[in-house]
Amino acid sequence: MNARQIPIEPLDDEPPAADHRHRVASERRARMRERLIEATRAVYSQSTGGRRPVIDDVIRAADVSRGTFYKYFDSLDEVLSEMGRGAANEMLLSFDRLFGPLNDAAVMLATGPLMALARAAMDPPHGAIISHADMVDRISGDDPRRQLVYRSLRFGRDQGVFEFDSIEAAFDLVIGTSVEGARRISRTGELDGGGIRETVVMLLRGLGMERSAARRAVDTAWQLLQDASPHLHWWKPVSPL
Repeated sequence: MNARQIPIEPLDDEPPAADHRHRVASERRARMRERLIEATRAVYSQSTGGRRPVIDDVIRAADVSRGTFYKYFDSLDEVLSEMGRGAANEMLLSFDRLFGPLNDAAVMLATGPLMALARAAMDPPHGAIISHADMVDRISGDDPRRQLVYRSLRFGRDQGVFEFDSIEAAFDLVIGTSVEGARRISRTGELDGGGIRETVVMLLRGLGMERSAARRAVDTAWQLLQDASPHLHWWKPVSPL
């Protein structure tokens, strides 16, 4: 008489083969998405003459077929949106970790554009993405960048530091200035710390601040940014800045 065979259940740390295949497939998809994102970043950083890259540029850089691209993204704009969200989350985490305790609305608001413009100079691929993407249109809804700028604007208005009737107009001023500044820096390659600070001074003046107060806020924000630079992976100690 044959002994009855008792099925052996898989151990908790030994998942079934189907789970293993699913995990491997997920990791493969994640790697391919990252490969396409990195290829997009590369072609944007190398684009010149104001020409906006197209999908053919990306698939050539990634060495994949057009069909492979469309398995992961519906359009190049979708890639840019994902990159923008990733950059936004990174910036928000950096801002909250390094500058969250700030109680000066003008310094708080100045820090964001200063970070964006300094990074465009020190991290050209990032600046190129900002300069080509329609960032004002993409930053909407519950995007963390919108929430951060809104928070600073409302805080400043409550403090009596800023004067504006439309928070949407104020938001467009902040983001538009940051994007256009990054576009200029990306195209010219200028590393001009004085010019970066003057751009943000003019931005604060557009929100109703006197020049002397705006200058003090920007100088304070710039010093805080320099002090925090060891914690910013993209920061480079470039002397003109």
